[in-house]
Amino acid sequence: MVLAQVAATLMSGCDPAEQPGGSGDEGNPGVEVWDSAGVEVIENHSPEWPANRFWTIDPEPDIVVGGGAVPGTDSAGRGQVVWQVRGIARLADGRVAILSSEDARLALYEPTGELLRTIGRKGRGPGEFGRPQHLQYLPPDTLVVWDYMMGPVSYFATDGTLLRSRSLDLGRIVALELGISAESRVIPLADGSFVAVTRRSDPGFMRSPGSMARHPAVEYLRIDEDYAVQAIASGKGEQIWVPEPEMGVPLPDLPTFLLDSHVAAGGSPLRIYTSDGDRNEIRQYTSDGDLLRVIRRTTDPVPVTDRSHRSWQEGVGRFFAALGGPDADQIFRQMPRPETYPPVAALLVDPDGHLWVREWSVGETGMPDQWSVFSPEGRWLGSLRSFPDPLACHWYISPCWIGTDYFLTVRRDELGEERVEGYRIRRRAS
Repeated sequence: MVLAQVAATLMSGCDPAEQPGGSGDEGNPGVEVWDSAGVEVIENHSPEWPANRFWTIDPEPDIVVGGGAVPGTDSAGRGQVVWQVRGIARLADGRVAILSSEDARLALYEPTGELLRTIGRKGRGPGEFGRPQHLQYLPPDTLVVWDYMMGPVSYFATDGTLLRSRSLDLGRIVALELGISAESRVIPLADGSFVAVTRRSDPGFMRSPGSMARHPAVEYLRIDEDYAVQAIASGKGEQIWVPEPEMGVPLPDLPTFLLDSHVAAGGSPLRIYTSDGDRNEIRQYTSDGDLLRVIRRTTDPVPVTDRSHRSWQEGVGRFFAALGGPDADQIFRQMPRPETYPPVAALLVDPDGHLWVREWSVGETGMPDQWSVFSPEGRWLGSLRSFPDPLACHWYISPCWIGTDYFLTVRRDELGEERVEGYRIRRRAS
């Protein structure tokens, strides 16, 4: 089961002309812009702001929920435990919302970790959940929960009041014959539509023992509330490692958590971003699926060293061990060391429409430990360091949320116990 689930503008003190992205491209040798058949191509050679003048993320969290004894529990004693977290958000008043899948509840916490209230429960009635999978925060005061298998979508006020519910007609969606099923990945959008991620059928997909492989390609389709479908893009599948059998016994394929396709959406107007992960290129689409920009960087790839490779193996190994998975040492010791890291490890969009790209630095942590931030127009504004974690911001394992001044993520200790951490974003550029 584990293998099946596994297989963030303050800047008020700055003059607007001094803010990243505010000066245009005149006289800026770090970026080139041209048109290619109606599509704008942005070639970023260097960021607009050096690291010592750009934004920062605090190295230590000042919000921690779960992962130990904290005040406030419900009648079942669950206040100090968060598990199977599928969605997180920090509300305008500072409270933290956490959606638990297996617990089938939405809980609101103080930043101190104190449980304030729970919303919903397991069931099939109004405001109840089967196995909730997605949480949307629509500022300032609405929380939206999307249930499993394209079940009901429930809108709540932040005081727990059920505002409305709507159902998705799964039969109608399946009848479109687009390869969408009840288990397809869904990315909810603010207007009530969603992007469905489907995997192409590829009968010729081969997994050779002792090799890397990428799953069949994926398609990104936007479906609105009237079930009109708009094709957005396609992308490559997830990279897996296929180990050699040991003692004649086949070993399971494992996701490498290195190379995958990524999708994110946000901003106003809405923009959708995709990346195959293996190229320093991100594609920006309108909500109607029109390719608007191709955003590129000309930076050198980050080399994989012996030290960073060992760190990556240890980090991924701890995750599998904590969840009772396979012996990663046994499996990964066969795996050849890649020469370089992929340029993209995750994508997020903040409330101001900035694109955040999670990536590897040259720090030899072996894990994505840096974010590069791009303006809505595709200009590379700067980069900032963050905590190293091989699994942070993985869409299913450790979801992230980004606001104007806080970055939230799910992390795990050596025993696999989950906690939600909030790191302050300091948006300075002076």
